Amino acid sequence: MKGTGSLLILTIAAITAGVLLVVFKPDQLPRSSGQDEDEPSAEAYVEEILRLRFKSPPVLLPVPAGTWLARVDANLSAQFGPGGLARRSRALDLMGFREFSGQSLRQGLSALQSVGLRGWLDSAEGALLLADDFDETQTEDRVLLHGLLAQLLIEQISPMALGQLSDDEWIAESALRSAIAESITAKLRDEERESFLLPTALITERESLLAGLPIYLAALGELPQERGAARIFVETRLRTKSRTLPDLIKNPPRSTLELLGGDHSSIAPVTLPSLRPEHANQLEESLGALQVQTLIEWMESYEQAQALALLWRGDRYRLFANSSGDHLIWVCRWETAAAASRATEIFSKLDDSSNTPKRFISVSADGNTTIFTNCADSETQDSLGLTRQ
Repeated sequence: MKGTGSLLILTIAAITAGVLLVVFKPDQLPRSSGQDEDEPSAEAYVEEILRLRFKSPPVLLPVPAGTWLARVDANLSAQFGPGGLARRSRALDLMGFREFSGQSLRQGLSALQSVGLRGWLDSAEGALLLADDFDETQTEDRVLLHGLLAQLLIEQISPMALGQLSDDEWIAESALRSAIAESITAKLRDEERESFLLPTALITERESLLAGLPIYLAALGELPQERGAARIFVETRLRTKSRTLPDLIKNPPRSTLELLGGDHSSIAPVTLPSLRPEHANQLEESLGALQVQTLIEWMESYEQAQALALLWRGDRYRLFANSSGDHLIWVCRWETAAAASRATEIFSKLDDSSNTPKRFISVSADGNTTIFTNCADSETQDSLGLTRQ
């Protein structure tokens, strides 16, 4: 269960703190504190850190909260399609993320992009939306502006292909961008440490949000944080000089497996059984290494989740329906048969007979593949031709 990785987390935190000092050395980069006439603008500061230049002047738009939320909703629709988040909520519920049985994935993602924030990148419009009382003469807003401008510069250099990325790709690339921005703001907070000796109301609000989110969403929110996998991914590669910021921006990770330390080239496409004529396909997607790790950590332990996530080699799930209701099949490939067998044991715990109405759940291993089904009736389950374990 969660908490068993505390010692490892503390160690990572110490390493990350050191990485920040190495990656963003104050004597190598312009400072943002003080009011020196020679102090660079926020735009110039960000360009110097990223070693890139804005293609067009940044567009900053102070907007009321309602406008901000409407644009967040439009961007989510562009990425996931009309009704796509509702179908994902249902699929995730059937896969074991039970909190989505009563919570909306759309509302959660909207909260991640609005609550505890003073600005947000509208990638569809290529503009920064700021809280309508945003004031860059105030220390906190000035610091945050640098991170927001970093995200805008990244978008100008390497536009995100909204609606064309798989969920796993979207999570990985979004996390990379946020991690770079968070690293910059963390350095500036350190330079302005007297203003941040105590957590600000904004920071407290953000932490409260993350603590109350469903585990699937909490995993996304934690990625760019100090001890998050995306921050560690970015800062470790810069510290070891194995990658540069321009290279990371132009060639972002294509899977969350990379953020966790795995090799993207080891992933192979997973094929689902053919859909029967009487079955209506509602959604096909991949859960990805990060969320496989999240699910296993919730069900088993941090150590087991971390080990199996690095042995993940691809997955695919389908949400479909017929006259009996909705059903799900999920096929997950692993590096070894032993990993598939262990994953099968863990996922078998999802067979909860207390479901009302009753669901028919099966989990089986076939070589290095785990096959999970959650059906509304036994006839549909039998029609899939899979062996119950």
